[in-house]
Amino acid sequence: MNENIINFYIFTNKLKEKIRTGWIQIGISSERLESVAEHIYGCLMIAIAIDSEYKLDIDMFKVLKMLSLHELEEIIMKDYTIRDNITKEEKLKLGKECVKKVTDGLLKQEEIVELLDEYNLRKTKEAVFCYHIDKIECDFQAKIYDLKGNFDLSRALKDIEYYGEEYEWIKDKAVCASDVWIEYDKRLYKDDKIFENLINDIQKINP
Repeated sequence: MNENIINFYIFTNKLKEKIRTGWIQIGISSERLESVAEHIYGCLMIAIAIDSEYKLDIDMFKVLKMLSLHELEEIIMKDYTIRDNITKEEKLKLGKECVKKVTDGLLKQEEIVELLDEYNLRKTKEAVFCYHIDKIECDFQAKIYDLKGNFDLSRALKDIEYYGEEYEWIKDKAVCASDVWIEYDKRLYKDDKIFENLINDIQKINP
């Protein structure tokens, strides 16, 4: 039993050193970039803060567990971004295989795999909430890099070629680098006032 705990932690500890690929690809100039483990921490803190300020009709224990585990696949596989040529179906299949390897031996492996399947399907309130948290944490971190002068607008604008022609308008609307990501992600929150208002307020933050 303890062997399973030790093996699982040795696996997950690797996320402390795995840098988020998006920040590397977009050319963030900071000497120290966010790790995957730090992204998970950020997601948990945002979820706790939202739960403090709003009355949520969701299972917060499931939410925190789902957010803690939602990047397990990246222990083994690449941290794929919008710039990588991989389909959603391929990524999900590969991700599930990686999660099974990471959780091999754990007595609750099936429960963990099912929880991450739920996250990826995004059909429950908890899964949708976690997905929104995952996305808005990225936008919030982008804003923080922007405020520190580490995020270049010209580099950010190059991402629009991956968004599709319908998002060309972002080029004219983006005032700073983080605006490019934030404007693109706003579409995710059109049916969720909590996240819609939060992303708008994050965008307004100035030095």
